[in-house]
Amino acid sequence: MKLRSKLSFVALATVVVLSAPGLALAQEPAQAPKGPVVWGRVQAKSSGGFTLGTPSGDITVSVDADTRYRVPGVEQPTLANLQIGDSVLVLGRRNEVGAFVARLVAVLPPVPIHSLKGEVIEIQDQTLTVAVPGGQKVLMTDEHTVFHVPDVEEPTLEDIQVGSRIFAIVDASDREAWLAKLVAVVPEDARGPVSLRGRVTDVAEASLRVRMREDVVTVAITDSTKIRVPGVENPTIADIRIGDWVLVVGHPTGLCRIQARAVGVLPPVSAHRFVIRGEVLAVGPSTLTVQDPKDTHTIRTDDKTRFRVPDVEEPTIADIQVGDHIVAVGTPEDDGALLARLILIRRPPQDEPTASPDGQLPLT
Repeated sequence: MKLRSKLSFVALATVVVLSAPGLALAQEPAQAPKGPVVWGRVQAKSSGGFTLGTPSGDITVSVDADTRYRVPGVEQPTLANLQIGDSVLVLGRRNEVGAFVARLVAVLPPVPIHSLKGEVIEIQDQTLTVAVPGGQKVLMTDEHTVFHVPDVEEPTLEDIQVGSRIFAIVDASDREAWLAKLVAVVPEDARGPVSLRGRVTDVAEASLRVRMREDVVTVAITDSTKIRVPGVENPTIADIRIGDWVLVVGHPTGLCRIQARAVGVLPPVSAHRFVIRGEVLAVGPSTLTVQDPKDTHTIRTDDKTRFRVPDVEEPTIADIQVGDHIVAVGTPEDDGALLARLILIRRPPQDEPTASPDGQLPLT
């Protein structure tokens, strides 16, 4: 198999893997429910807020001195750190004139899909230990992992050997053990593909500029480049937007230049992972147990958690009662719990409807 064919296979396999249902690359639901939480993509900014494109239409979001922000990698973010193209989750309220005012704006990170190259140094059960620059990585495999081994039809994990050089696309949700979506053996005589993961800063007719940490890389797109954009059939470069996070596989053509064999747009992590809403079943010293229509959840709090409880100044977790309806916004933890950054309590009168304007998540 020629090197070009090997690269083409890896590119095609990359697109197939990025299209797989198990990779959670589906878009958010087509219709957004009602409630005080809204999610979408920043379309425009002003000094007083921003326009948010949501599944049910554009929403104007106002901000004020009380608005809090969460931006990955930024310690004390402000509105200035919010960029056009960001996917965000907003917890807000309607003010006296009907404007939607943000209490919390959280930028959603892209799904943690990465790639790596290295040498297999151990195979045990369904896991591979791979030597990579700077250390080792443990890769788990499952029934959805795609394998490619030259000259082997329908390869499996059993066809991977200790000493093999591999290229892998992985889901890095678990920081300790990554789940391999694609494992391709790279022959000794091949340079193998290179890859990068970054954010699109410019889109031209036949190229992209992608920021990768401190560097900006020019990505050339050709007629043979495979492109994957979630929710778009037969996408082209015109379907890639500034602000998109992408995974690019190709080969270098110069300093900070790469010719792409495959480009996959990475959607944000689902907004639903950052929000828990429902009825409080139990209150502990620093945790809440909450029931929603489908499941029971654990919410953890710490000294950074802020509370909003009706008619209570400087509320704490002690002011929350069993039976309260809450919305908690925070960060998902490895065990499925939510570390809350803001908890909003609502105790509506019996005759007051709990629904909020269209395009928002429900309170209950």
